[in-house]
Amino acid sequence: TGPGVMTFVGGGGSYTTETVYKYVGSGAGEFSYATPKKTNFLPFIVGGTLLLVLIVVVILVIGGPTTTTTPKPEGPPGDCLLWGDPHIETFDHGFPNFYEEGEYWVVKSPMVWVQARYLATPFTNGLSATHQIAVGGPFLNGHKIVVGPMENGQITMDGNPVLTTFPSQLTDPACGVTLSYNGEGKLVDNAQGHLEKHIVHMDLPLQVHLQVMRWANHLNVRVTMTPREGGQDGSCGNFNGNVIDDSTAAIKSRIGGQRVPVSDLLFHAAAPVGPGGQHVTVADCAQQKREHAMKVCKEN
Repeated sequence: TGPGVMTFVGGGGSYTTETVYKYVGSGAGEFSYATPKKTNFLPFIVGGTLLLVLIVVVILVIGGPTTTTTPKPEGPPGDCLLWGDPHIETFDHGFPNFYEEGEYWVVKSPMVWVQARYLATPFTNGLSATHQIAVGGPFLNGHKIVVGPMENGQITMDGNPVLTTFPSQLTDPACGVTLSYNGEGKLVDNAQGHLEKHIVHMDLPLQVHLQVMRWANHLNVRVTMTPREGGQDGSCGNFNGNVIDDSTAAIKSRIGGQRVPVSDLLFHAAAPVGPGGQHVTVADCAQQKREHAMKVCKEN
């Protein structure tokens, strides 16, 4: 190399300093030529990809807290049948009988509540039959559906009459309820097969379905549901796959043998059941006492 040379760069311009390099022969200069190094980006690409995969895995595995409000099913669906005075076939195919009057749990689980009112009828020789069925609980968000017999009952939701014509249907998307009232469906007891069918179909959340067959003074019922996490019990048994603990004595020793407390009633009020489990009506009142009561009522 030589010293810097001042070079004129044109009119109106100035001077600039340039360094001039001269070839002096192989190996005779002060500097050697070095080949520029190439940058290898592969380790950066692989490392970044692995880091991204790791972040995705951490998010999927750890994630945020998940809240589950619906208990999961713990088995396939089954049927519980109620008919007559009342005869019952539990979900586990036991055959208990309950003759006492009053309100009893048919199904009591953390989410699903089904209650029956058992009362005597003139056609059951003083033995109780299913007079009303009520459905409610958290899975209906506080709503209540009650079905009674043809002659002295009605169909209500939250205390208001529904399905007042035959056939008819009601759908409430807010609580996931569809009610149908028609003559379709398989009977629980074929003894009434010659009669016109009036059946209420309840399609409810959590795969719960009820068919309520309305007769003159009583109901026959089919309850279809899956056993759910948290367990259940009542007249339909505990749905644990063991028929032995669905005997009459076994169910009565549990919640199925206890009248529903007033605080848990899905019905408007408890039935007026007297001592010994007998349904009390005005006909059970002595004639003299009845006449006196009627007189007092008219005077007031």
